[in-house]
Amino acid sequence: MSVASNAEEQISVKLKSPDLTSSDLTSPALKPLNSTPLTAQFETISCAHPCKKPTLNTWWMWRTATQVELKKENAQNSEFWTWENGSVNYRFLMHAEKKVIEYSPVDLKMLNIAADSSKWQKVSNLVLQKDLASMKKTALKKTYNGLALNRYDGKIEGVNADIIWIEPLQIPLQMTYFYPKHKTTINLLDANATSSTTSATSEQMLNSYERIDFADIGDMEHSASAKKWLSKAQDAPGFHSHH
Repeated sequence: MSVASNAEEQISVKLKSPDLTSSDLTSPALKPLNSTPLTAQFETISCAHPCKKPTLNTWWMWRTATQVELKKENAQNSEFWTWENGSVNYRFLMHAEKKVIEYSPVDLKMLNIAADSSKWQKVSNLVLQKDLASMKKTALKKTYNGLALNRYDGKIEGVNADIIWIEPLQIPLQMTYFYPKHKTTINLLDANATSSTTSATSEQMLNSYERIDFADIGDMEHSASAKKWLSKAQDAPGFHSHH
């Protein structure tokens, strides 16, 4: 399951305080969502109501204008989304095995995964522009590293939500979903994060991986050698449909 999807479905509490500074700047009007390059680290804190045992997951987003890679902290795989010719393409990267499962827009459609501009917004911005437009907007005096912030309150797909939005980066600083029995919050820890152990997958690395079409997985499951690495692809979309 996708990191981005998990971020919405997980539940959270006990938030970290964002690194904010005071400013009298007025946030600009909402601009079309873009993909300003990011090397960002997020956390998702989860807990049911009443909260007794919160859980925390840290994950990374490497974003350019045409691609987004999402990777959980210390994970052996990552999601690689690209925007090409008006549609979304997806790759599931298995770094330890040096393999790539490739999904075409047709594959995604068969799995009921959108491959349109809305999906790209969801992956690259974590929220849809139409959802922000439907929410109550309040300009904040606080900033994030000097960047203007807006607060959006309202509902997203029927769920109460509160978003602190970094306008120039078009990404949430903090996003909380309030469900009847739990709460989910995503915090941006650093929009320009660095790590000695985690980095984006370079084009050179990607080209060195063995490429497998998702449509061919079913035929490979009878191979003893393939079964070994396929057993490590449990998080790949549609994988369980073959079992």
